[in-house]
This record gives sequence, C-alpha cells and structure tokens, in this order.
Amino acid sequence: MATSKKAEVSACKSIVVALSAGLIFAGSAEALPRHIVPEPTLKLHVASHQPKFTVKLLPSGKKMKLHFVGPLIFADGDQALLLSYESDYKLTDSPKLKKEVEEIWSFFKQDASLQGYKHAVITVREEPEGPNAKTAKVKNFLFELKGAKWSCLTDPDVGAPTPEEEECEKASDYAKDGKFEQAIEHYTKAVAINPKSINALLNRSTAYETLGNHKKALEDLTSLLEFSPNYVVAYVNRAWAHGRHKEFAEALEDCNKALSIDPKCAAALNNRAAVYNDLGQYDKSLDDSSKAIDLAPHLAAAYDTRGVARRHLKQFKLAIDDFDKALSLNPKLGEAYYNRAQAYKAIGDTTRATSDEAKAKELGFKKE
Repeated sequence: MATSKKAEVSACKSIVVALSAGLIFAGSAEALPRHIVPEPTLKLHVASHQPKFTVKLLPSGKKMKLHFVGPLIFADGDQALLLSYESDYKLTDSPKLKKEVEEIWSFFKQDASLQGYKHAVITVREEPEGPNAKTAKVKNFLFELKGAKWSCLTDPDVGAPTPEEEECEKASDYAKDGKFEQAIEHYTKAVAINPKSINALLNRSTAYETLGNHKKALEDLTSLLEFSPNYVVAYVNRAWAHGRHKEFAEALEDCNKALSIDPKCAAALNNRAAVYNDLGQYDKSLDDSSKAIDLAPHLAAAYDTRGVARRHLKQFKLAIDDFDKALSLNPKLGEAYYNRAQAYKAIGDTTRATSDEAKAKELGFKKE
C-alpha cells in the first residue's frame, strides 16, 4: 500500500460516513440567522413515535442516534452540510447538550472542511412525547468557516478551541508545510494537556509514520484504541501503517475490525482492497474497491485501487477509466499517474506512459 493512500483515509475520519434515510428539519425548527431551504430531493421530517435513525458510536463510547447527514441550501443559495441527530438530553439541558454537540462537532467539522463547505449545521432533535404529539422539537447549531477557523454563530461557547486544540491546530499547520518534526512537538504538547486527545494521537501517529518511525506510529494508535476501542478511523489508519510495511495479516485484521464496527466505512474497504492487490487477490480487491466507490463516489484512492486490480485482471480500458476518474477527483494523486502509466504500457501506448510517469515523479510519488 503506497503512501498516497493515506490522504484518502479522511473519508472515514468522522462518525458520519454513511447517509441515513433522507430527511431534514422538523416543522418546528428553531430559527437560524439564515433561512434554510431543503434540497428538492429531500423532505421535511415530521417525527413519528418510531423514528428512523442509525446508531453511531462516538469516540467516547456514547451512542448517537443519527437521522441524517447531507447538504442543505440557504435561502441566498449558499450551501451547508447538515447533521441531524436525536439526543437523549432535553433541549433545555444546555450544559450536557453543548458537551455532546462539541464532541460531535470535533469530528463533523472535518467532513465539512474536506467537502469544501463554509457552513455546517448540527440539528439536535428531541422526539415528541404523548399520544397527540407529532412534531419533534429541534435546536440548531450553525457553524461558519472564516479563514482556517470554524466558529459557532448561534452559540459562541460551542466549539471554542481549548488549549489542547490550539496545540493541535499549530501542529496541523506545520504538517501541511511538511514540517513533521515541529508538528510532533505540538501534538506532544496536546497529549501532555490531555493524554486521551484523539486528534493529537491520531495525527501524531501519521507524522511518525511519514518520518519512518513505524513503532511510535503504531504505539499512538494502539494507545488511542485502549480508551476508544470502537473508533473506526484508528483501525483504518493502523491498517494503512501496517500495509506500508507489508504487515498484511495485521492490516487485514484492522480493516476487518473497522468493518465489523462500521460495515459502510469506505476507507476500510479501500484499504482492504489495497492489501488484496498487494497479495495478488485481485478479484477480492475489485469487489471491495467497487463497494468503497458505491459508498463514497468522491474517494479518489478507491478508483486508483480498483484500477490496479483491473489492470492485473487485464481489463486495461476499464483500469484507465478508473485512473482518469481518480485524477479528476484528485489531480495531485501521484500514484494514479504511475498506475495509469503501467496500464498504458500494457496496451503499447509508450508516449502516454512516459508522460504519466514523469508527472508522478513531479508530484513526488515513488514506487515502494
């Protein structure tokens, strides 16, 4: 499994990987600063006494009843990413509710950022009580991205960065610039503040792995899983780390564990498919990568992984189509250029193969 696969792990970096059955706001929604209009394909949700939801586990182990994740449109045409969930707390129980929303937001904001949204909304539902009650009560938390900072417009106290988060943000800035040693220093400060900092341990592990310190990378992920044993992303990232070092049995074990917790985790399916490619089990890889694409059509690495399987199965035209799609989604995916070059070579198109290999090298991709 090559290094460029890591950038795509973010498809599963939060608890909201899968879309639940499509419904948005209840009719009695608390007003937001901006009027929200559902997309035409979605319906307003009038709660019944048997609401439909998907149970998701937060990293703390708390269960969340997820009703919906998807786009919505403001009256002025701007878009936001919406998460609607049902809380066990009353909407009037502000301290507990805010703490719960903050935990959800710490991961949901990664989805919003990665998908390019400038606004996000968390809608907390309180289901109706009594035989005649039909409509849920809701409370909305509206978030806005300015520069590189998210803030909550409806409640400034929610999502305000803690000292731990400030250190993680500094570390992230260094990591974006390729300064992983400095990033590790700040992630380590965050861990000193909070030894159970999921953000710090997860990202420090990636920094260690990038610098070639495989042992410390695994230690961070294992430590994280000790206090958050159902955190899917940690298994996905550990599978990636094992795969880079050809520890295929361990990589498959972690992928399977991730999928036992969340069968719709596209990143886990993609990583398992990549391991199957390394093991020469191309039919299995084709199956897993296709499932990953069905779940996450935006996941560039899954098209690249499927393209590799198809190339080895001598489905060269389909393989090239997959590499084309991967690069349309992520033009900086050097591995896809390299793999497309191999497909072009197989059909005798040396001119395009040479061009793609040069582009892969330009992007810093090296075949491991």
